[in-house]
Amino acid sequence: MEERPAQSSAVLGRLLVLARDFLQASDFQAVLELAGQAIPELLRSDGGLLLVVSGDREYVTEFGQLQTVLRGRQESGLLQHARRAMADRTPILLPEVRADSALAFGELPSLGVASLLAYPFPPVAPVGALVSVWYRKGHRKELARLIPTVRQLGQLTGAALGSVSYRGILEERLVTQADEIAEAARVHAVELLRRDSVEEELHRISVTDMLTGLLNRRGFFLHAERSFKVARRQRLPSQLVFVDIDDLKSINDAYGHEVGDDLIEDMAHVLQQSFRDADVVARIGGDEFAAFTIDASQPDVLLARLHDSLAGFGRRPDSPYRISFSTGIVQCDPTSTLTLTDYLLQADQLMYEQKRKPPGQA
Repeated sequence: MEERPAQSSAVLGRLLVLARDFLQASDFQAVLELAGQAIPELLRSDGGLLLVVSGDREYVTEFGQLQTVLRGRQESGLLQHARRAMADRTPILLPEVRADSALAFGELPSLGVASLLAYPFPPVAPVGALVSVWYRKGHRKELARLIPTVRQLGQLTGAALGSVSYRGILEERLVTQADEIAEAARVHAVELLRRDSVEEELHRISVTDMLTGLLNRRGFFLHAERSFKVARRQRLPSQLVFVDIDDLKSINDAYGHEVGDDLIEDMAHVLQQSFRDADVVARIGGDEFAAFTIDASQPDVLLARLHDSLAGFGRRPDSPYRISFSTGIVQCDPTSTLTLTDYLLQADQLMYEQKRKPPGQA
């Protein structure tokens, strides 16, 4: 599987083109063909399957490497994974599976090993699932990086199928109704709303750190600035927390960057457990995290909460590292003229002062 950015400008551009084309799709078959052309192009997969469930009926279409729509097999391996992803409501990432006849289809031969990604859409109440397979061994990180793209494909396809289904019902009503102009205007409004929804999702991707799922640096300043202004306007106590993972470079040098990525993900989970949903938590650099919280607690209380979350975090099996981090916590004065960036720099400085202290010194 090729190494490439999780969401390149080319991928985002192709998704927007697909969204535009879906608006013109006249029936289910047209939607499936458009999806079949986009899937191997965006994911560079050797094959895939699209499962859509409507009532008690399944619509199954498999796609070949050359963007051709193949005839779905009732009990193919891809279909089984699609059903499982829908039932569990969670993505399935299989970096190395046996590429037997249950996974090979069309004119593609079985090459002995494959990697597979199955994603249900939408995640909360799935109406379908998208499965892609590569006839080579993959890596879990590589498959995870494709999830944002697969999520977009699933959401766009689901929205298009819903639109087509609704359009058919609407056309039947228009035969007996005289309100054609008002109905056309409503359909147009739905299409505009759908475009806005796609743009909103693309914006969400632009402010998200793909490795951890937290906000990235851009997302942190976007959301934290809003909370910071609310705290200042309403004279609410707030705090800015800067966290730096200890010895990440040593972990990368000793065990490789994949293990280092595991450590970063573990740190992200600890932070998520330490703060509320209303707080702003982000990965702002390689081993650096920041959080902004409207909270009257003292810094030592927040620090204790972080260490309690760390103590309760389950370590990965056979993990070669222990999570250790340094922190800088600054209380923000709502009457001060200091900016959010000023407080971030202060917290950063406090963190480095802590990191420079000898081990065991408070």
